[in-house]
Amino acid sequence: MLSLHGYQPVFSPLMDLHWPVRSLWPEVTPLYSHRELLLRNMQEMKTCLEQLEKMQHKVFEELDHMPASGDVQPVSYTLDKEGDGFALTLDARDFSPEELSVKQVGRKLQVSGKTEKKQDDGHGSYSYRVQEFRREFDLPEGVSPEAVTCFMADGKLHIQAPKNQIADKPERVVPIDCGKTVGAAVHSSMTEDSAAETQKNPEEKQIKRH
Repeated sequence: MLSLHGYQPVFSPLMDLHWPVRSLWPEVTPLYSHRELLLRNMQEMKTCLEQLEKMQHKVFEELDHMPASGDVQPVSYTLDKEGDGFALTLDARDFSPEELSVKQVGRKLQVSGKTEKKQDDGHGSYSYRVQEFRREFDLPEGVSPEAVTCFMADGKLHIQAPKNQIADKPERVVPIDCGKTVGAAVHSSMTEDSAAETQKNPEEKQIKRH
């Protein structure tokens, strides 16, 4: 048997030039390319974190300028229950009429107000200012709840209700009749009332007859 070992150096250059070449192992990327890509990704991540931190700081700064939710602040007022009736005056200079509410529930008055204003500091940042109040008052005896009125003037809310006017009637003596029973007394009283009504309105009686 012939051995080709001795001819291998002669045919080897021809094989390298004309035979197809395949790689049996993945191509190795230089180490410096991986390092450059890793550094680029880390720089992009750092930039994103810095932007996120700035946004978070801005949000917290705006929240610091806002009062707590449901913060109720008192308003000054004067109340007068004597004299001609009920008179209540509240300092409402920070509120518009649309932001105020006055409700009458039975003999109670419920007064409330809420305002929310946006304030700009001139540097691109802004904050919200919220003010709210709620008060309840009792109407005194002798004041009709249906007569309550309110109006705004000079930044103050005025709520008023006059006293009920009771007409003075002349004094009269009510006689005691001991000769009538209960039924007869009621019938007599109704008859007297009917006769008195006829005397007061004779023209009306004539119209009804026609």
